[in-house]
Amino acid sequence: MTDLTTQQMTAEGIVFDRLGSIVRSLHDALREIGADKVLTDAVAEFPSARERLVHIGKLTEKAANTVLSRVEEVSPIQDRLAHKARELQAGWDAESVPEALRPLVEQTTQFMADASAGCTGTRGALSDMMMAQDFQDLTGQLIKKVVSLLESTENDLLKLLIEAAPPGSVPAEKKDEMMAGPGAPGFIALEQGDVDDLLADLGF
Repeated sequence: MTDLTTQQMTAEGIVFDRLGSIVRSLHDALREIGADKVLTDAVAEFPSARERLVHIGKLTEKAANTVLSRVEEVSPIQDRLAHKARELQAGWDAESVPEALRPLVEQTTQFMADASAGCTGTRGALSDMMMAQDFQDLTGQLIKKVVSLLESTENDLLKLLIEAAPPGSVPAEKKDEMMAGPGAPGFIALEQGDVDDLLADLGF
């Protein structure tokens, strides 16, 4: 065996080892996303990091939709209160009242004016809350992109790792199974157990 051949084999072995370490690190990271106590408790029923991310996206969407629904319910109420306050204020202003009741009337009309202004301010705040829910669309899109990127990256790395594996290191039936998932040719059906078994077969 020539020195060049030996060097090539050594380089291939180093690349294979580093590639395996990268795949293992990525795979472990995918499983550990959400390891924080609060997040883990919230999504403990989901077996993988990708599913956790999808679940988080659904939670943010549900929360945003709840806010939008409540704003839509409350806004007409605020409008009616403001309208009634203005009507009562105008009615009191038009009435002739005894001098003894004038302080009370003034307090009442001032309260009606304040109520109307308060409803207008609250209506503006509700509108701002509704507009702020745009974050959910952006968050959902980002989560979908991250999930897709994680799936694609892990799939590509596993495929490359299988192709670069030493002959006989991966059982033929397992290799065929991993390389022939549903969908496009070459797609790897990634299940947590399959990935763990494959990495173990390859010594990682």
